[in-house]
Amino acid sequence: MSSVLRSRLKDLADVLTRLGSDSADPVAAVATADDRTLHEYLRSNELWGGSGSVADQAGVESSRETAREVETALVVLGRAQLAEGVVNPRTASWVEVFEDWRRRAI
Repeated sequence: MSSVLRSRLKDLADVLTRLGSDSADPVAAVATADDRTLHEYLRSNELWGGSGSVADQAGVESSRETAREVETALVVLGRAQLAEGVVNPRTASWVEVFEDWRRRAI
């Protein structure tokens, strides 16, 4: 498993922790877990799924500016996952949505 993916997930956990997100602890735990657990999580609906996933909840309990921080961390993680082929079927869609929102200043 790429150390880049682990590092990008840790970066996401750091942002979530700083913002006081409920998903911070689970993401941080996976970032330090064994490779199998990390790989499964990176492909999971818990991270990239629909309603209730980390991607879906990206900063919803905070300001739009703060939500962008979470979205940016997810884009960086998602791009790294796409480059390595370790993806959930929704990873690319979420990355595209977050990048579109940034371009359109949403």
